[in-house]
Amino acid sequence: MKRIINSAGDFLKNLRQTVWQNYCRLCNAAIIEDDEYFCSSCWQNLQFCIVDSYCLRCGKELSAFARLPDGCADCRQEKFHFDSIACAGVYREPLRSLIIKFKLADRTYLLEPLLNLAQNAVSRPVFPEPVDFVVPVPLHWRKRFQRGFNQSALIAKKLNLGKAGFNTDLVRIRYTQEQALLTAFARGKNVEGAFAVRKGHNFKGRNICLIDDVKTTGATLNECAKVLKEAGAKKVFAFVLAVAGQKDSI
Repeated sequence: MKRIINSAGDFLKNLRQTVWQNYCRLCNAAIIEDDEYFCSSCWQNLQFCIVDSYCLRCGKELSAFARLPDGCADCRQEKFHFDSIACAGVYREPLRSLIIKFKLADRTYLLEPLLNLAQNAVSRPVFPEPVDFVVPVPLHWRKRFQRGFNQSALIAKKLNLGKAGFNTDLVRIRYTQEQALLTAFARGKNVEGAFAVRKGHNFKGRNICLIDDVKTTGATLNECAKVLKEAGAKKVFAFVLAVAGQKDSI
């Protein structure tokens, strides 16, 4: 009887996989149910983007032996207003394409696989203190109207960081140029004075986790962290899906 039940279960599973068809979110190849989101080839390539060890100050991928409290060789002289940073991976293919499709091609169905990557990254202790609020880097209302959503807010709202609450009291008050079109120096000037906090916010003495999709120079995260600390935040930690500008790992 048990053998019959097992055989029936295998038959139904095979039938479901034959009838049920889906496509890889990256290469559009047909996949079976067990693959979930991506084909096996894209899953394998995506794993090369995921990092386990990185600089806790700037997010650059490096070996555990090269991690120092005052940062790596690339960021030791940099001034950051955020206290530490965590990330899911490095900004290279195919993670790069996944993030770009998510935020620029109106493919919000990619939220679930990206959220899984983010949740896996924060499932281990990545911040030295508990987080009170998860705060997305805000979009200007014009850009949000054009895009239809804030990709950082979609991630921040569903990311589980213990008892941390979702908070949108950080706002963008000035429309800015696309950071990707500017030099590293110009990026800092571009976002200077572009953010503020709402009246009646509850940031004083709280630990904040600031969420964005990609860190390149860190100018946007830095300006947001500065504003949050001026509003009384105790600590500001940053989390991004990917860190760009990577060199060979140390």
